[in-house]
Amino acid sequence: MSGELKPPRSRIDEIDRKLVELMAERMNAVRAIGKSKSTDTEAPLRDHSREQEVQARWQGEAETHGLSSYFTGRILREVMNYSRRVQEELLDRSQNTTHVRQLRVGFQGVSGSYSDLTLTKLFSERPQCRLERKGFASFARAVDALENGDLDYALLPIENTIAGSLNETYQLLADRQLSIVDEEILPVDHCLVGLKGAEVEQLRVIRSHPVALQQCTIWLNKLSNCATEGTTDTASSAEALLNNNDPHEAAICSEEAAGRLGLTILERNIANQAHNYTRFVLVAREPETVDARRPARMSLILMVNHRRGSLAKCLDAFARRQINLSKLESRAKPESPWEYQFYLDIEGHREDPKVKEALDEISSHANTLKELGCYPRRSVFGEDLVPEEHVAEEVASAKPEAKIVSNASLRRSGRKPAHEPSIVKIGGVPIGAGHFMLIAGPCAVETRAQITAGARMVREAGGQVLRGGAFKPRTSPYSFQGLGFPGLELLCQAGGAYELPVITEVLRLEDVNRIAQSADALQVGARNMQNFELLKKLGKIDRPVLLKRGLSATVADLLAAAEYIMAGGNQQVILCERGIRTFETATRSTLDISAIPVLKERTHLPVIVDPSHAAGRRELVLPLAAAAVAAGADGLIVECHPDPDNAMCDKEQALTREDLDELVASIKSMGRML
Repeated sequence: MSGELKPPRSRIDEIDRKLVELMAERMNAVRAIGKSKSTDTEAPLRDHSREQEVQARWQGEAETHGLSSYFTGRILREVMNYSRRVQEELLDRSQNTTHVRQLRVGFQGVSGSYSDLTLTKLFSERPQCRLERKGFASFARAVDALENGDLDYALLPIENTIAGSLNETYQLLADRQLSIVDEEILPVDHCLVGLKGAEVEQLRVIRSHPVALQQCTIWLNKLSNCATEGTTDTASSAEALLNNNDPHEAAICSEEAAGRLGLTILERNIANQAHNYTRFVLVAREPETVDARRPARMSLILMVNHRRGSLAKCLDAFARRQINLSKLESRAKPESPWEYQFYLDIEGHREDPKVKEALDEISSHANTLKELGCYPRRSVFGEDLVPEEHVAEEVASAKPEAKIVSNASLRRSGRKPAHEPSIVKIGGVPIGAGHFMLIAGPCAVETRAQITAGARMVREAGGQVLRGGAFKPRTSPYSFQGLGFPGLELLCQAGGAYELPVITEVLRLEDVNRIAQSADALQVGARNMQNFELLKKLGKIDRPVLLKRGLSATVADLLAAAEYIMAGGNQQVILCERGIRTFETATRSTLDISAIPVLKERTHLPVIVDPSHAAGRRELVLPLAAAAVAAGADGLIVECHPDPDNAMCDKEQALTREDLDELVASIKSMGRML
């Protein structure tokens, strides 16, 4: 170690020890609150106003000390999630004895597998439990041991955000007498690992669990002359490397498994999608009680009567009581060809009167209704969002909507009587039906430093989606045309660093699929609004599309363009008013504020406004944005830049960080939540 580095590193080590000590003190205070709540059954588990106060105070303190409010806020979110987990475990513990329990938990795999890591996370705040872990060669053998009394619990993966549902787990839940008593969601970071000195170009075989291989197909397909082989689990595939001692072999597993075995990480983040999560369920022989204050989930198996409308009546029983259905999946009954059973997940507690009523009503339409369990609902997303019931209140208190104008030619985009406004999500961020979205970022991706700084200013100001042009349609052939796919890669990396989904413009048919593999949403610019072949292609992908109104297009033209996309099967369309060409020259375009309420009459789709391109001047963007929000827009898309004076594109209309903060304050002052 260099002599100059030793003193500051020693200082960092000292500070880190103090941070851990302070965290321990904070958790002791959290436990004191949790113990109070465990005896006071009327006390709510979460105090949202208190959490917002703490978040605001952290942000202010961070800015006072010259720190990034985004990164300190990110730390706070994790601390709050940890605090909630601690309090939830105290609620459960209050119902049990205080002595230490020896728990035998089975899982498929070996030490270091993702199932093993999930057990560590799930039981991390249960000091009253001493865990005895037992690995098995298959899910079925773990369940056999549970049913025979050799285990207290078994942990089973049930679905993955890339690979989908695990059929074997669902079949076990259907065939065996098991109860789901808990769940855990684990972020999965697949690493390619090998022996020391191994090189990716020299690999001839890569081994892992078949599901892990399925999640990494895009990266694996780039390798030539390299075969893949399935194994019982990810960690055992890593162990096989040591036994075979062949530098031409590699495995896909967790970083923890590689570290435990002393293997070299050759590549990180090789999954098909950046967001890769696996949901696990903890099953037992008998159901367990869940405190009514905890967010809960119920899993069900349903067999309906073979009569017309039976399934619809069952689902309507949940809808009329505003019970959210988070999963619905059909599976064929092996013993009865062409008959199906349905797997459902609902968000609600078994003892909730509305849930009881719904289940009672469904029973009259079902041949079979099997409850797989009521258990705590855990999530890696949305912990700091406004609760759903608050959004519902905001929508209910909104002004009465204008009359509905129907158009028979708009079969999918048109507004129908009793048709609720649609909600579209960009990377998990919702827009529509009371959800407001702010999209911001540079006009064009210029350099890594520029787009990273842009992502930081968007996140710290409160923006939810990062925009940036990798391909730029310019009026002059001599203007900057964008960096192309290298620019898209920089945009996605910046968005990932600041947990912002990204949107970018697509210009050509042949680029649609490739851009859709990386970006969370695709934008169609004003010049391409009536590029019908491009719109048809966008109708075939599973990505939201932000469709801008053409320079001389009418509202009817815009809706007809949306219809092209939706007719192809993609219903995730966001409409954007960006100004139209008139005889007025004071602004770049004339922002048609009246288009917002007119579109609200005619379509159920979210409507967003781009004041930047309408204004063409920085000082006009904020007042136009305020007018759009007041007129009922569901969101805004604006241009900002960390150094507007040196921007390579549209510098005159790019907002500064101070402008962006003022815009967010204006949005919130009008009662719209970000």
